[in-house]
This record gives sequence, C-alpha cells and structure tokens, in this order.
Amino acid sequence: MSFKPVKDFLSYIEECHMALADLYLRLSQEASEEKVKLLLDFMRNKEQLSYLNLHDYAEQAPQSLLDTWLDNVFDQSFPMKCQQMKLQPELAIDDVVALAMKLDTQLIELMQTAAYNSPTIEAEVALENLSNREEETLHHVVMASHEFEFM
Repeated sequence: MSFKPVKDFLSYIEECHMALADLYLRLSQEASEEKVKLLLDFMRNKEQLSYLNLHDYAEQAPQSLLDTWLDNVFDQSFPMKCQQMKLQPELAIDDVVALAMKLDTQLIELMQTAAYNSPTIEAEVALENLSNREEETLHHVVMASHEFEFM
C-alpha cells in the first residue's frame, strides 16, 4: 500500500479541476447551440474558481494538515479521462448538467473517501469541509442551469 501527504492529494484535486476546465472549454468550442456554449463557459469559470479556491486553501492550511499521510487508494486517471472524453457537438443543456453532475460527483466521492480514511481528525474535518464545499458548488451549478434553459 502506498501513501501520499494531504498536500499531494489537494494538488491532484486542483489538477482535476483544471482538467474539467479544459474539458468544458473544448466542449464549448465544439458546441453548436449558443445556450450550451454559455453554460459550458460558466462551467469552465466555475472549475477555474474551484481550482483557485483550493489552491488558496492549500497555501493557508496548517503544515500539520498538509503533511498528514493518506492511503493512496484513489484513482489518479481522472484528468486523463477528461482529456480523452469525446462528446457530440449537439449537446443539450441537460447533457451538460448530467456530465457535470457525474464528474463532480466522482471528485466529491473521492474527497469523502479520503476524509473517511484520514488518520487524523484534522485531516478528516478539513477534507469533509472541502467536499461539502464541492457539493454546494454543484448544487449552485444545477440551479444556475435552469436559468440557461429559460434564456
């Protein structure tokens, strides 16, 4: 069994957010419907903001948290899967929302698993709080997607 410090896990989650931002940019450039392009641009901005927020969090986190070792039981292929993902240019808003929910849920579950398996209360609480923030952001995305439908 291999282990990684929390700081490496957070860097990996940052990388996942950037991979999602790149995916949404690519899909936006390929999309044929204007509303879908706008939603994908919104999603890209959301992922960039999530990356920046997580990066700022990691910069300010206590060193004791960052140095906590986690079981390296998580799949590290998420960014590659985003790069290799191919979708039809005729995406509908519902398709984008379903994709975002699927991908964000994978990240949330990854963070929840890391929290659950954390060796310290400090790491467990920190990772739970971060996964809760991700869930709130996903909820906002779903709510915002309804606005795009009625544009």
